[in-house]
Amino acid sequence: MDNGINRVEDGWDIRSMRGIGIGEMIIGSVLRLHTGSNRIEVHSPAELTADHEVVPVHASARINLDRLPQLLDQVVAEVHAADSGSLRVRFTHGWRLDVPFSSSAFGWIIGLRGSYFISSLPGGGVSMPDRPKA
Repeated sequence: MDNGINRVEDGWDIRSMRGIGIGEMIIGSVLRLHTGSNRIEVHSPAELTADHEVVPVHASARINLDRLPQLLDQVVAEVHAADSGSLRVRFTHGWRLDVPFSSSAFGWIIGLRGSYFISSLPGGGVSMPDRPKA
């Protein structure tokens, strides 16, 4: 079964999220971006690149949260989970959300169709299940 994930040279391309707009955003202790039945959770500090300006964002530390709602309705061009444990979300309008790997915690989690989870590992790396969960 095709799960919308491709292995590429330096990680994983989550192509099932391409072309879908951010339909819902929840900012609490983590940042949650929903694209249909898929979601991205950002648990650690990240960087938002917007209009040639890079700003740090972090939900639980309450850093630059006023910038995040601008991602609502933006269309995802690329989601790339690198083998190092970093995550890159690029949007069609040129903005980018980068989540580096966290040395002490899960930095991010991607949920596909509500049951298939990919995540960064504390200290680097990616946890990739062998197959979708039922």
